[in-house]
Amino acid sequence: MKLHTQTPANILVNMCQVVAKMNNKQVTLVVDTEEERKSPAYKAFNPTGKFPLLETPEGNLQESHAIGKFLAHGHATLLGSNAIERAQIDQWMNWLQSGVMQSMMPAIYSILGHNKEVTQPMFNESVQNMKTSLRAVDQSLTGDWLVGSKVSLADIFLAGTFSMAFQLVLDQGFTKAAPKACGWFGRVSSLPEFVSIFGKIKMAKKSMKPVLKVEEKPKKAQAAPQPKKTEEEKKAAGNPLDALPATNFVIYDFKTLFVNHPDKAGAGHNTMLEMVDHAGWSFWFLHYEKVGKEGQVDYMFQNLLEGFIQRLEGFKKYSFGKFCMLGEAPDLDIKGVLLIRGHDILAQELVDHPQMEYMQARKMDHTNAADKKKI
Repeated sequence: MKLHTQTPANILVNMCQVVAKMNNKQVTLVVDTEEERKSPAYKAFNPTGKFPLLETPEGNLQESHAIGKFLAHGHATLLGSNAIERAQIDQWMNWLQSGVMQSMMPAIYSILGHNKEVTQPMFNESVQNMKTSLRAVDQSLTGDWLVGSKVSLADIFLAGTFSMAFQLVLDQGFTKAAPKACGWFGRVSSLPEFVSIFGKIKMAKKSMKPVLKVEEKPKKAQAAPQPKKTEEEKKAAGNPLDALPATNFVIYDFKTLFVNHPDKAGAGHNTMLEMVDHAGWSFWFLHYEKVGKEGQVDYMFQNLLEGFIQRLEGFKKYSFGKFCMLGEAPDLDIKGVLLIRGHDILAQELVDHPQMEYMQARKMDHTNAADKKKI
């Protein structure tokens, strides 16, 4: 049998090759040149012009899912061991065809530099779709494999679909959001047949930067003089936190007092609790969720902590707090208490912070003895 493609670097082709190897079926990869594809004879051979195409003695097959099923035929478990497993495999394959791969492509192509028309909003949406899809896999897993107790066609095709995402976008930090799915991908991608086609896949330590389209800002037409905005309108146009009800707690004045206070842990602490407008501000306890080997090496974990704090530079006028690296290597922790404007962690500076996703945040009660002591 011959598996035709227009390029050897094709995920759909790779998945079909893996299935063929797992079922001990001999398939030869053939790359059809552009010149060959233009000939009348080739158009009769491949009327739709789509790839991959499997050439068999009985006839040709197109569509990767159909080819995968054909190549898996006769295997004890690749297509399921009973009626319900066969239906569940079909369910996963149909889910993939609903647009899962297509929704990931803008992010992947922009990182590879293949599509320079991807804008930042398009990239963000694609990454979010990617993570949402993998979380769905995570929630569905009850064992080592997607269906039954053995690897199946669904595992091969889903893992193949997510292979580029794991190498380019889904960094090790994402294992917290979908630990079962990440473990499952590790199992599938380590199968000898999978490695022989895809190579050894390493999850990205850090998401790679995309090449994005720079959108030109339209030139502003000379506007007619506008009436002066009221104070309320000015607040609404700025940081959303400025639009909150007025507060009598001036964070800058307090910081000046506190930094110079000789007894920060005693009288300084009591002064803080007296000065804070608890109706307009709130205390939060944050604990960083470690990933993999994080927290084992002092200087590396210290760098992570400092990076987290540096990204909060623009949030200083709305917050005050302390973050510490606690414990001893190889079991270090990052914990902290943050006083912030408002009663929800909705500030854009926190929402956009890449590490906040891994901070377990709990709102504190300053009247509670344990929380007061922690503050």
